[in-house]
Amino acid sequence: MATRASGYNSLLRLLQKFADQHGFSKQRACRQKKTQQDLEETRLAFGKQFHADHPDVALDCLYNADETGIQYDMCPSTIWAVRGGGSYVANSETHSYRMTALLTVRADGAKLPILFVIRGVTGGTIETNEFADYPEGHFYAMQEKAWMNGTVWKFYLRDVLA
Repeated sequence: MATRASGYNSLLRLLQKFADQHGFSKQRACRQKKTQQDLEETRLAFGKQFHADHPDVALDCLYNADETGIQYDMCPSTIWAVRGGGSYVANSETHSYRMTALLTVRADGAKLPILFVIRGVTGGTIETNEFADYPEGHFYAMQEKAWMNGTVWKFYLRDVLA
């Protein structure tokens, strides 16, 4: 016999699967300190001021970049594996699935490839054995803590923006 709790849990699982299949993510609700209208006015004022101060900058030379951290809270003994493939783990570590994604768009609307900064050691197992299997069309860099540091920025400026 179904209880109210089991019905709720079934519905919750159904909604979670739907959200996962359609690209929704969990986010914390937060209170805005400024209204959306105030933020839009600030953005427009900044744009006008920038173009007044720098009238000769072409739109294809103006970039907006934003980095966002991605955390995978997975158990150290858990891995993602392709169905039918091997599931061998060389080294397991708490919170070892961590990366940063750098998203960039030009002022003319062109989106640049994503730079993924993977947590690991330069020249290590991930870089030497797995980079070839990563999706094409994007750039990948290794950094000890998966952060955008000076070395990663140099790689980005030299290999992505060049």
